[in-house]
Amino acid sequence: MKGLRIRSVDENDVPALVILAGKFMPKMASARRRIRALKQALEDPNYELLAAELDGEIVGFIDRWDISDFVHGAKLSYVQNLYILPRFRRKGVGGELLRKIVESAKRKSALEIHVTTEFGNKPAIGLYKGHGFVKEALQLEAGL
Repeated sequence: MKGLRIRSVDENDVPALVILAGKFMPKMASARRRIRALKQALEDPNYELLAAELDGEIVGFIDRWDISDFVHGAKLSYVQNLYILPRFRRKGVGGELLRKIVESAKRKSALEIHVTTEFGNKPAIGLYKGHGFVKEALQLEAGL
């Protein structure tokens, strides 16, 4: 997409990202809790958050966590969230975000990069498969 810029975020981007998170998962958390969590994550060296910016507007984001896994004897990366505003979907924004975050994980010497999505999210599944991801396991979760 012409004019698309993928960049690391900083604390000045927090308000815009919190608004996007509210669109992504509207009932998950309050803005105050999101702000606190995001500021804390941005201070963690094992966290990376990239924004897709078009004409000065953040239109999407992707974030990744790295962990040291003693069983693998290596660093593993996990894409936590990928969100694109609906009017910018299917225009290459998600693919560019994903490509950049995978490149970054490689630079950080990650052995693997993992991503999860809902079973019925066919566009996301297609995006991930199109970038070389394959189904390897089932992830389960429990609310606490």
